[in-house]
Amino acid sequence: MIEERAYAKLNLALDVVKKRDDGYHELNMIMIPIDLYDTLSFEPNETIELISNIEIKDNAIIKAAHLMKETYQVSQGAKITLNKTIPLGAGLAGGSADIAATLRGLNQLWDLHLSLPELEVLALKLGSDTLFCLYNKPAYVYGRGEHLLFIDAFPDTPIYLFFPDIAVSTKVVFEHHHIDPRPQKFQRVLALYINHRFKKMIRHTFNQLLPTTLFCYPELVSYYKKITQISREVMMSGSGSTFFLVLFKKNQPKIEEKIAKIGLIPVKTRPKT
Repeated sequence: MIEERAYAKLNLALDVVKKRDDGYHELNMIMIPIDLYDTLSFEPNETIELISNIEIKDNAIIKAAHLMKETYQVSQGAKITLNKTIPLGAGLAGGSADIAATLRGLNQLWDLHLSLPELEVLALKLGSDTLFCLYNKPAYVYGRGEHLLFIDAFPDTPIYLFFPDIAVSTKVVFEHHHIDPRPQKFQRVLALYINHRFKKMIRHTFNQLLPTTLFCYPELVSYYKKITQISREVMMSGSGSTFFLVLFKKNQPKIEEKIAKIGLIPVKTRPKT
């Protein structure tokens, strides 16, 4: 049996540059993988079969498996078992991570001996975040997600994830998003990251989709107001709905005290190493 971990991602910065002629949006992002993951296992089977601990409508794992089987004319099938931990519609690329893990897992199960660069073509056909999830390495990601420039690892520091239990549709958010023509200083934020000025980078970072997500999902507004009482450095990942807070050592005790007072129970994770 082959086993793969599908790691979630965080958007440390997200700038929407413009809408492209192909309908996608041109983005600038700083993305890191975190130590929160789904687990997928792969076994030989006559057909392609998926068993999951939760029901997911139109699960793209099946689509990815069939595309790979057809592309490389594989005669075998596969029994794929998914243990899902990453919440749905949370801006953590859980679906894309599962697709990427499926490509890696079936590559081993079917003895295709494909390199990750060779799997890129399939990954890009299956989603915008899938290429990043294929590699699971910190990166400056641009275009619709088809361009990666790998960067140094983010410090091994606690990250608190706050899940409001509200699933957000990325499609809906982008359909309602209006491009802000004002410069967002993304390159400055990226330069701070590249020069390892991580604390300052977190103070100056931004997610341009935040106002649009709050507009599309007004039930998130009260949660967001509550969580920003903890710190002004609370950020949203992707199109939401996950909020996160990076806890550097100096401010960790004070922040944890505020979290306890407000009564929220976050999930504590770290950057994937």
